Amino acid sequence: MGACALRHVYALIAAAVAGMVLASCAADLGSAARDERIDADAIVRLSDTFAVAARRTPAGAQVVAFVQDGAGGWVAQVVASGDGAGTTAHLVTMGGETGDDWNSYLYGTAPDSASRVVVDGFTAVGGQVSNGAWVLAFRQTDLLPDQLSWDVVDATGLIIESRVGIAP
Repeated sequence: MGACALRHVYALIAAAVAGMVLASCAADLGSAARDERIDADAIVRLSDTFAVAARRTPAGAQVVAFVQDGAGGWVAQVVASGDGAGTTAHLVTMGGETGDDWNSYLYGTAPDSASRVVVDGFTAVGGQVSNGAWVLAFRQTDLLPDQLSWDVVDATGLIIESRVGIAP
């Protein structure tokens, strides 16, 4: 892999991408996102060397992880995919003591009128809807879908939809 060799191995990537193909490698995070057809406002920066973003697909949504390699470039990898039409939510959660800072991801699709997805009762980062897709990152492990109550809100903060768990 050369200059694109991973400097850090995250549990999410190791667990979710077994058998997946490297998506891209770029000199900076913005270039890596553009290579993946992801707008800058979709990027959730989780550390200096790690970020995630959600991307809309014809079938639903994907989570793309961006990891800085040892040479200062960025490697992009699809780490989760979920299908469904309309408003959707999918959950990826690690179990036990992972040693990682970020252990769970709620992601999905939202209507065109949506601006953000917010979750009640947990601290999460992300949730910006970009091109109909969104992702929230949590530090918690072992999350269960019925623990997650979430709202889709528009730019004024008006709740468009409220849900519990994953959908559909």
